[in-house]
Amino acid sequence: MLNIWLFLTFAKFGLLCFGGGYMLIPLFIAEFVGDGKLLTPERFGNLVSISQVTPGPVGINAATFIGFIQNHFWGALTATCGLVFPTLILAGFAVSLIKRYQETKFLKGLLYGARLAAVSLIGYAVTVFLELSVFPRGLPWKFIASGFDNFKVSISGIIITGLACLFISRFKIGTTYIILSSAILGALLYPFIG
Repeated sequence: MLNIWLFLTFAKFGLLCFGGGYMLIPLFIAEFVGDGKLLTPERFGNLVSISQVTPGPVGINAATFIGFIQNHFWGALTATCGLVFPTLILAGFAVSLIKRYQETKFLKGLLYGARLAAVSLIGYAVTVFLELSVFPRGLPWKFIASGFDNFKVSISGIIITGLACLFISRFKIGTTYIILSSAILGALLYPFIG
């Protein structure tokens, strides 16, 4: 039963892995890190640090490690296969759909929103690691914001990314819903801005 849970949990993560392994870090944090959960924030920080110096993507290394903690060899194998399985199935399907519908505003908007959600989640991961390692008393937000004076972005990009960041930091909304709602919001807004 544990291996089935591991496979399904990591398959869900594999379905939502827009933007690479660093986008998975907030998903892993929400599922496995915290009081009464599998990992402490410090242990998770060490896991990601070790994943950086070992061969392979951070998402697969983290899945293998978490699976190993849960059920040794079979847990590691199951979690890793669960993370990779959706990509293997959906990659061919997605490529054929994207080639066929690449010029539609709906698909462009869907990908636009998913990209912005991925950026938000990667930014969240960076914030977590900066606060764990460099700034234990909190980030100097005024200094960080001053570096974006001449940075040009679209208004819809700011809206979607800002809403995703707000929901991640303030509300108990799962990161799965953040990705899906950002993709849908991008699909709805893109015809007006694209």
